[in-house]
Amino acid sequence: VLVGKERLSGTFMATALPGKGRRGIFGRDKILEFMNENGDSARDIILKGDQENSLGFLMREVIEERPEGRTMLEESPVDSKGSNGLIERAVGEVEGTIRCLFLGLADRLGRDLDAKERIVAFIPEYAAYLENRRHRGEDGKVPYERASGKKPSVMGIEFGEKLLFKKRAGPKKAKIDSRWDYGMFVGV
Repeated sequence: VLVGKERLSGTFMATALPGKGRRGIFGRDKILEFMNENGDSARDIILKGDQENSLGFLMREVIEERPEGRTMLEESPVDSKGSNGLIERAVGEVEGTIRCLFLGLADRLGRDLDAKERIVAFIPEYAAYLENRRHRGEDGKVPYERASGKKPSVMGIEFGEKLLFKKRAGPKKAKIDSRWDYGMFVGV
């Protein structure tokens, strides 16, 4: 799971990566998408991380995709958790939310879940979505509110909850067929 936090607004990002240390565009694109959502695409930024090789490799890929000189890489000293306190705290908060969603889903399904099941890959992104809309800062605002200027609204649907959804309209002959079907909520 890759977790990030934007310092100005306090917005969280989290996503399940297909693998650790693999060369691929998924993680890089998720980081660039997160930067774009926060309005950081045109700004000079500092990417900060620990000394882990796979993370350093990923951050260098992000730097290569951005305009030259707009991105700096700052790595915390080896074995120094304190110098990376902001992100370590963010990781802990997102991990707690992921754990709650995971255990709630297992309880709702009435069985133990394996972390390798496909639905589990959706949990980190929904956990970040919830953190961005529920985590109040010292200013009394949530990250979503700081970033967008609007108060958030969160649907009262639990992760993995069974619900009805409206299907797309089919051919005219299918007017008598049901326009609704059951699905499982995995996020916004």
